[in-house]
Parts: sequence; structure tokens; C-alpha cells
Amino acid sequence: MQASEIQAKIKEIIGNVANLDPSAIADNARFIDDLSLDSLAMMEIGVDMDYAFKLGLPDESFQELRSVDEAVALVLRERQPTTVSA
Repeated sequence: MQASEIQAKIKEIIGNVANLDPSAIADNARFIDDLSLDSLAMMEIGVDMDYAFKLGLPDESFQELRSVDEAVALVLRERQPTTVSA
């Protein structure tokens, strides 16, 4: 999955939770300052992201996210294949 696809899915999740048009959400939108999301909405977005991307992360992992860009970076980082050195 490409970064642009991840970003689109995250915007869709935000749109569903916050009743916003995903196409109106800027790529670098900040959750609190730009989108006026509260902690409950952020928790729901985190749960939905975890489920959508099959991340298996604790809820606390999403509490520190501040923007769409940070959310995309988290998903990309967590979806990287892990290499095991011999």
C-alpha cells in the first residue's frame, strides 16, 4: 500500500468519525488545531486506523499523533517488514 493510499484511507476514517468530507481534509491537517477533534474522536480514529491497517498497536500509540502526516508516517513505519539478522 502506497503512502497516498494510506493517506486517503486515514482521511476517510477521520471523515467518518468527525462527519467531515475527506476531500476537504488537508494532507497536513492538524487534528486539534485544524479539524477541532476531541480526545474521544481521536481514540475512535486510532481504533479504526488500527483495525483498517491491522497494526496491532496499543491505544496509547495513537494518542501522540497530531496530524494526518504523523498518522501516515506511523502506519508506514509499522507496516515496514522487519528483518531478522542472523
